[in-house]
Amino acid sequence: MLIHVVYRSHGGENSKARPNWYSKLVGLQSFCRAVQTLTAQRPAAGPEVVFLNDGPLPADRAALMAAWGDPVTITAGSNRRSYLTGLSLARRRGWADDDLVLLAEDDYLWRPEALVSLLDAASDPRSARADYFAPYGEPVPDDGRPARWAPLESTTSTFAVRVRALRQDERLLQLCAYSGGDFDYASCLTLQGRRRFGLRELFDHHAEDGGSSPLRALARGVYLTGMRTAVDLRSLRRPSRRRVLLGAQPALATHMEEGWISPGPWEQVARDAHDL
Repeated sequence: MLIHVVYRSHGGENSKARPNWYSKLVGLQSFCRAVQTLTAQRPAAGPEVVFLNDGPLPADRAALMAAWGDPVTITAGSNRRSYLTGLSLARRRGWADDDLVLLAEDDYLWRPEALVSLLDAASDPRSARADYFAPYGEPVPDDGRPARWAPLESTTSTFAVRVRALRQDERLLQLCAYSGGDFDYASCLTLQGRRRFGLRELFDHHAEDGGSSPLRALARGVYLTGMRTAVDLRSLRRPSRRRVLLGAQPALATHMEEGWISPGPWEQVARDAHDL
């Protein structure tokens, strides 16, 4: 089994609260260190890394990507469009069905052993029924032991999936991405055969940022109700098609956002990443 990566990145920043050790550069450095560790310990396992960049990047990050993978520049303009492009690229690359593909975002910090543990989990016969793997899982205490893998309800848009499952599920993932709001949560529940939207959520939608005209708001409401109804219907999967999602405990990566940081020595991981 080989592991492939689609690492999505953007040159800009948003207004999320970040820890003092945060930067997209240190996140990239930590990821490249994980690639380095995998290459040293599992030289036959890859990885092939595609850096999917929405627009231009700062020179230091662009140079690091060129050294560690294949940079591809796109013009997406939104997180959803970038995500959908990443799904399509992973399908079109011609990777073997039995391989693993990791879809990664650029505001995560990675442990050095993250990719090794991820590949070992997917290769373990005890995980044969699992198709999705979350390096960023439940916020369990970090006891210093290697990561264990356990069933998980949901994760973010940073996850790994067997290539065969991704090809089978791409249309469902696309549908969930257009359902509005937390489409990563909707995707995880729907894949596992769980209903995401209750009756109220089918018809009660958040207003657009900045407001909109009454006609536009009506059209948007009809659209979202239709998409969410379709997502709920797609959750009625026959048992044989319901996916199993496993999450790492403790987490192998953390979202670098205040309130969402997993337990772990992340400040030290960030300092060590600078030595790449």
